[in-house]
Amino acid sequence: MELIFWWMPLAALGLAIVGAALYVRWRRRTRDLLRRDGVPVAHSERLTELPEYRRVMRRYRALLGALLAVVVVAAGSGVLLASRVSSVETVEPQSYKRDIMLCLDVSGSMTDVDAKIVDTFASLAEGLNGERIGLTVFDSSAVQVFPLTDDYDYITAQLKTYRDSFETQGDTGVRYWTGTDLGQGASLIGDGLGSCVLGFDGDTSSKRPKSIILATDNYVNGSPILTLKQAGALATKRGIRVYAIDPVAGSSESTSDTVAAELKSVVDATNGGFYGLSGTDTVPAIVKRIDEQEAGLFTGSRRLVVADNPVPLTIAGILLVMGALGLLWRVRL
Repeated sequence: MELIFWWMPLAALGLAIVGAALYVRWRRRTRDLLRRDGVPVAHSERLTELPEYRRVMRRYRALLGALLAVVVVAAGSGVLLASRVSSVETVEPQSYKRDIMLCLDVSGSMTDVDAKIVDTFASLAEGLNGERIGLTVFDSSAVQVFPLTDDYDYITAQLKTYRDSFETQGDTGVRYWTGTDLGQGASLIGDGLGSCVLGFDGDTSSKRPKSIILATDNYVNGSPILTLKQAGALATKRGIRVYAIDPVAGSSESTSDTVAAELKSVVDATNGGFYGLSGTDTVPAIVKRIDEQEAGLFTGSRRLVVADNPVPLTIAGILLVMGALGLLWRVRL
């Protein structure tokens, strides 16, 4: 326990000493005046020598002494209360935090399902709590729509804007493809995934678990700087799990077994998972995997926590004041 205003008891003690000194001086002066002028009552000793008078005076002095003690203790409690009795400790706040990058392929072959994928991303955001989420879109080049953030109002607004843009082919909201067509070719999955990997801050020693939710059909048209396997290896090296959502997996227009198997192999190597967008359990399954496997203890910076503890002194002060009032009534002051 510590006192925030540690100087208040010292100031109160100083005032008490000064008050006591003034009282003693006043009492001495009063006694000197009485000795010099005498008591204006003749034969008062006959009264003061009576046993009943002595008994009453003893009782009176005892009550005054008790009253003085209670007042002093109550005043001390008040001083300590005003000094803010507190507990001070250094803590390292711990919580479970994750970084999640949403990685969306916006190539021509994905146009019809992009709006649905954004809705899936919005559902994912609703199922998470406290995580930082970012969004990157790519085709022949990658564009970061918004960096990692835990501002869920902003995330929801951005996802709605892009969903409207996908549904109207860019007539509403933003032109979703702006900046994604600066490279050679289209749907360069390896480059897109690599850009999403580089979208995380911190290094490999960061305690924040990281995951990427990658939506793509894995149809590559061109020569990417990074192959899908190389981008997957980079994610693995940096401790990032990749969860892939194939928008046509499990449907009559499913990608070939070879293409789907390659994507599944890469994401499985990162300890992630492969899912079809049409699956009814896609969103719950990914959220569950992130909750159970991505959860990691994150320790924040040390900070000093000061907690006031006024309850004991407040209760003691109330009881002492009630006791003082009772004694005052007995003394008839």
